[in-house]
Amino acid sequence: AHPHDIDPTQLGELMRANHFGWVAVLLQDGLDVKPIDPTWVTRFRAASGLPVGGWGVVRDQPEKEAQQTVSLLRQYALDFYIADAEAEYGYTGPDGFSHVRAARSGLLVRAFRALEPTMPAAVSSYCRPDQHDLDWPAWRSGGFVFLPQAYVDQFGAAATPASCVAGAKPFFPVDEVHPTIGTYAVGSLPLPTPRRYARLLKQGGTVGFSLYLAEVGMPNENWRAYGQAIESLGIAKSGGP
Repeated sequence: AHPHDIDPTQLGELMRANHFGWVAVLLQDGLDVKPIDPTWVTRFRAASGLPVGGWGVVRDQPEKEAQQTVSLLRQYALDFYIADAEAEYGYTGPDGFSHVRAARSGLLVRAFRALEPTMPAAVSSYCRPDQHDLDWPAWRSGGFVFLPQAYVDQFGAAATPASCVAGAKPFFPVDEVHPTIGTYAVGSLPLPTPRRYARLLKQGGTVGFSLYLAEVGMPNENWRAYGQAIESLGIAKSGGP
């Protein structure tokens, strides 16, 4: 979530009523800090009783970014961390191969775990790890679970949760894969309805998913549809009452 774009009490009540288990707020893009009103976190927790984590886009200074991330997590007393690692972390890039890019995963994970050895953490990235040469073992060995970006409206069948799971199998077990699905249309294909996305999640065989973004494309009826699917299909563990 981008905290300045949604009321924390309203979001907290919606998420708890519909069995969601956590929210992550944007902390930084590289070393560019995204300030948060600390009362947002307090108000969300009061309304929901749910954990609040932080997420950030990781760029080209992994050790400094990890140190800054930990400082922000502690400043806001957050519960977990999600790193969004994409082009800057791939061995293959538009300019050819780069050992510098490929080494960033290990550098960031080691720097983060030196400061926060036990905090729950995840890496958000491409749907198909088998088609993108990030150092996936570095993330798994550092205790990061995998949040593949299952954006069906952008990539169609190539980005269904089942496709993400298949691509992740060489690196992450199924119980450590939790797809992220889109809530707003940005591609050339139709955005799946919550009911269709729920069926796709069920077909993927995973338990646990996240929505990007919580504040965009999520009217109350969509929250209710996902909440009903969590209860009826078991696509996530209920975090609500």
